[in-house]
Amino acid sequence: MKYLKIEFLILLIFFYTSCIKNEGNSNTNNLIKIDSIQIDDEKEISNIGETLLPESKKKVENWLEYQQLDQLLTNFYSISPNEALNLSQELSTTTKQLKDSLKIDRFKEPDVLIRLNVLHNSALRLADMATIPNIDVKEVKNEIKKILNAYSALIAKINNITRQEKLETELKDFEKN
Repeated sequence: MKYLKIEFLILLIFFYTSCIKNEGNSNTNNLIKIDSIQIDDEKEISNIGETLLPESKKKVENWLEYQQLDQLLTNFYSISPNEALNLSQELSTTTKQLKDSLKIDRFKEPDVLIRLNVLHNSALRLADMATIPNIDVKEVKNEIKKILNAYSALIAKINNITRQEKLETELKDFEKN
């Protein structure tokens, strides 16, 4: 009977210590499960790419969807990955509206349409990333950079078209004289 009490006491101590260890492990597991986006929420300022020339601004001043996209993307130059994921659905909607609202005939050329498609596809990819629970911060930052680069390429193309039109006009004026 004496040995039975000792064995029971040892068993009780064993269960008690194992319960304490399990409770400790569950707390550390909860700490480990913190979303990686929240940990690395530093804002990183990206370089601003192309900007519209004054003549190009005149061309797009009545293009409301372009103005909305420009205003939205201004935030993306200094945005945290978490904020970018929160704005990703709005961005994809805005880029879709931009593609669908193209009314400037000179911009309905394949080289502009391709840039609009690349921009929209990158925005869709970012929106898809927002649905992934444990997305890597580096992947989100890379996608933001791709979006900003695609936008910069679109602006560069608009500027090139504007310059080309200006040169054509000057050439016609020169030929008349």
